Amino acid sequence: MSIAVSVVVKPSRLLLAAVGSMCFGIAIAAGMIGFAKVGELSLYPRLAIAGGCLFAGFSGFYWTVQARKTFHIDISGVGQIRLAEHSALAGVSRQDNWLNQESGGEVVRLMPDSTIWPYLLLLRLQDERNRIKVLPILRDCVAADGFRALSVACRWIATQNHRTKGKNV
Repeated sequence: MSIAVSVVVKPSRLLLAAVGSMCFGIAIAAGMIGFAKVGELSLYPRLAIAGGCLFAGFSGFYWTVQARKTFHIDISGVGQIRLAEHSALAGVSRQDNWLNQESGGEVVRLMPDSTIWPYLLLLRLQDERNRIKVLPILRDCVAADGFRALSVACRWIATQNHRTKGKNV
């Protein structure tokens, strides 16, 4: 059995809804603080706290929307991961020549502190320049069979990394 998989990871609508709900809750808390429904502060500290809460809520939602990108993840049969930001102009699948440098993307490695759960993959990927990219992948990001294949491949890579690290010690 090969662990080779190629999936396109779209931004999660569930994650956007969860972040939006949290930011809306922060805005409601800011309104309650600002209109003196909670606490017994004087006017200026109350307005400062309410303004800070509103700023935090809106900026959190803004940055979440700005970070929504589509990625193409290719995992070879030996566990090498290539991550490319997906462009609608470039075509969907580059599986034929994914190891070529001109195919786009960069080779990354799966960090040991990645989270692999049945309904959530929180992949921490490190490139050659030691930059870390965190990819939250929920089941609504990829097709059901793609999520399962990606989960199995990531578990296999994590197991192999753990075995290799244990032999070097």
